[in-house]
Amino acid sequence: MKPQYIRVTLLAGLLSSFIVSDAMADNYGRCEYKRRHLEHQLEYAQAYNNIHRMAGLQRALRHIDEYCTDGRLPEQKDIKVAEKQRKVAKRQQELEQARASGKPRKIADKQKNLDEARDELAKARLELNR
Repeated sequence: MKPQYIRVTLLAGLLSSFIVSDAMADNYGRCEYKRRHLEHQLEYAQAYNNIHRMAGLQRALRHIDEYCTDGRLPEQKDIKVAEKQRKVAKRQQELEQARASGKPRKIADKQKNLDEARDELAKARLELNR
């Protein structure tokens, strides 16, 4: 087989792997998912001693390290913080209603729920600042 055909085949395989990885990257950070996928392919290339494939995959890994950013990640974290803030506001309102009713057990339960919501908000804010 001619080297030119090998290069085209390797390039086509690499491009298709990026397309698939983009579609499935919702569970991980996009860059991390791409990195894992390429590392997995690199293991196969090493197992079969495919030097050209290994070189291409290593180059792709370097490009991911250098250029890839999870652009949507901060936006998703902002949304999560906003949701937690709404939850805290809702829990505060529920606590005020419980206090108006004057039932100590209900007040204690609503206070516990508010404390949990505040903890979740604090964790979301820490994650946002990372």
